[in-house]
Amino acid sequence: MHKTLIPAINEALRNYVDQALHTYSLSKVDATISSAIREFVLRDGKRVRPVFFLLAYQGYSALKKIPGHAITAGLAFELLHDFLLIHDDIIDNSLTRRGKPTVHKTLEKLLRVPGKTGQDLAIVIGDIIYALAIESFLSIKADPALKEAALREFLRATILTGAGEYKDVLNGFKPLPKTTLTDINLNYRLKTAEYTFRAPMICGALLANAPKQDLARISDYALLLGEAFQINDDVIGIFGDSKKIGKSVISDIVEAKKTLPLYWAYKKTKPSERKFLVRSLGNQKLTFNDLLKIRRIIRDCGALAITQDTITSRLEQARRKLAQTRMHTHSKQLFSEAMHSFIACA
Repeated sequence: MHKTLIPAINEALRNYVDQALHTYSLSKVDATISSAIREFVLRDGKRVRPVFFLLAYQGYSALKKIPGHAITAGLAFELLHDFLLIHDDIIDNSLTRRGKPTVHKTLEKLLRVPGKTGQDLAIVIGDIIYALAIESFLSIKADPALKEAALREFLRATILTGAGEYKDVLNGFKPLPKTTLTDINLNYRLKTAEYTFRAPMICGALLANAPKQDLARISDYALLLGEAFQINDDVIGIFGDSKKIGKSVISDIVEAKKTLPLYWAYKKTKPSERKFLVRSLGNQKLTFNDLLKIRRIIRDCGALAITQDTITSRLEQARRKLAQTRMHTHSKQLFSEAMHSFIACA
């Protein structure tokens, strides 16, 4: 069922973006504003966030069919994601996103401007997309009090994700030996779980007038699922294929990202390999052979198994939380299917 939502989300996204660009006559300011926004927003994506918003909305709604205004409102979470990705790519100086050049690199080449100017323009593009996200959210037809409560949750997620990004940048300078599980888990919650799962689900449930006692359970479910999703994404970031994940498989290590597989590898491996891991993080000259060695270390010392067990544990805890809700039984099944699908392909 969740897969059938994606074509509807993509169509709504295309229509909304085209209408917004026309309404604000952005191409008259400069054609590259419209082209850059449209090209990036409409790139292929999993649409995790609007899917979970709509499933939560449907889980408590008395309507048999999801209304168009709810689909448009769900686009807010996809546009928020796009805004965050553009800024994140600038911070990380990433070259590709979703298998294509990042927005700042696209603008740099298209306009033949210096790299700094491309980044400056991309920041502005991101800001515009964030404003469009809020505007799309306002499309929902709901009780004003519920609408305000949901918007506050949307803004809460934005604030916490920003705080998570801030902390993530600082953690890039923190040596691996001094990194704690608390550091890593906080990063998973703030940078992924809050805006990818908790906010979409809480907002969807709120707007469908879910029972108050269910909201805490949904929050717990979403945060556990978000952590599992990001941990799995970190595993794929090291062991995956660049063509499938849309970015370099060594990028997280070059950017000195402190992930659970690397944390446990450092804790479990022998001293000589610990030194290699420390040297590798943040190394701009890291090679694919270095990555192969890192993969071997993670596997051989048991770090990969520990990480996979953590994912399984988070998912099992999440299932129990979902089972405790009063959500429609059919919707619970849809959530389970979506959970397995997105974790498997994260």
